[in-house]
Amino acid sequence: MISCNCILSGIDLGPDTEKNIAYAAYFASGTGATVRLLYIIDYLLTPPAYLTSYIEQEKEKDEKEMERLRALLNRLGVKSEFSVMLGRLHESFLKVIRETSADLLVIGYKSHILRPSSSERLIKSLAMPMLVVRGKYADKASPGTVAIRKILCPVDFSENSLKALSMAKGYAGLFSAELHIMHVIPSHMIRERWEQWIKPREKDRERFEEGLQAEASAKLAQLRKEFQIPAEGEISQGTPASLICSAADEGAYDMVVMGARGLSYLEGVLLGSTTESVLKSSPCPVLIVH
Repeated sequence: MISCNCILSGIDLGPDTEKNIAYAAYFASGTGATVRLLYIIDYLLTPPAYLTSYIEQEKEKDEKEMERLRALLNRLGVKSEFSVMLGRLHESFLKVIRETSADLLVIGYKSHILRPSSSERLIKSLAMPMLVVRGKYADKASPGTVAIRKILCPVDFSENSLKALSMAKGYAGLFSAELHIMHVIPSHMIRERWEQWIKPREKDRERFEEGLQAEASAKLAQLRKEFQIPAEGEISQGTPASLICSAADEGAYDMVVMGARGLSYLEGVLLGSTTESVLKSSPCPVLIVH
């Protein structure tokens, strides 16, 4: 069962705002949660006093737009509130998350070449379930039009991926959606293991790969039994992020649900992750589960 009392929707009042709100509204309609709209006027340093009047004018304008968005949600039957805050991005989000005990964060996704975007900073630093709205299948979303009918959940059999599968199962039941699971055997695992051997025979390599396939099949079958998933699981071999995105695209999935490793922001930059790579290329929204 999915229990959700408050959904925090972080928005920037840009062109993708209503798309993000559309998903927050859909999840709120299914769970009965209240949506808190949050817009941060992000200042790394305290603005000088002579800018105070300009900032107040900007805040008043932003509050009028937030009121319009709140009214839009109310017309859809979704309970909503909003906050416009001045301050540092990360600290402001943490403050509202504590105040509201938010169960889910809904945000958009942007990526910059030379520096992390606001959404990337939040994704790497907030350890809570978050729906990242991105991809071509979400581009035409507007309040009242979202529907999640197919969910893809990649698993690597780690504790975090099992948490993700549990949540994916819950949302599949809530939305009456199909749930499919997949596992990717990383090609680098085979290559690294193979390089440890001296002049291995081809038939030995084939036997080794067959063993990995059989082990993954057994684990996937056990998960299907434990979580009562009727659809057959899929096993692939290659680069996980690429194959996950391809499967999501070819299957026209409405959402991918993935576990996160819970890395700090700096560690995330240095180490990278399959989840981070999927976020950059997924054709549909990604629900990240910590």
